[in-house]
Parts: sequence; structure tokens; C-alpha cells
Amino acid sequence: MTRSRPARRRPLPTSPFPQDEVTTPPVLSFSPGDRVTHDHLGLGRVVAVDVGFVSVDFGEGTNVTFPADTQVLHPL
Repeated sequence: MTRSRPARRRPLPTSPFPQDEVTTPPVLSFSPGDRVTHDHLGLGRVVAVDVGFVSVDFGEGTNVTFPADTQVLHPL
């Protein structure tokens, strides 16, 4: 039997102990025609980029709009 590692606890903002630096992922910018992947929907192509939103066509009439700061779309 293997043991799993315990989950990392989130530090409280008011903690008196030093906190590890939290690195935020870079904000991605998309352009119409960019190829992207989604964990559940698969491969798609960016159709439109609006103020704050990205529309992606995943084929077979599946168009989904995501917030522009989403971390679920991965560029190819």
C-alpha cells in the first residue's frame, strides 16, 4: 500500500509566519484562429475575442464562451 502526500494548506493572510511566494500563472492572450485545448472538450479553435471573453469552436456546433482570464484553455 502506498501513502499519499498530504494536501498543501493555504496560508492565512493574517498569519505571522513567513509565507512562500505564490506564483500566479501568466495571463494568456488569444487571437481568432488560435488552436487551443480544453481538458473535457478537447481540441478547439478560437472564433472570437471580445472584451473579457473568448469564444471557442470545439466542432459539431459546440461553441463555448470563456472568461478571458480563464486557466482551462491551453494554447497549442
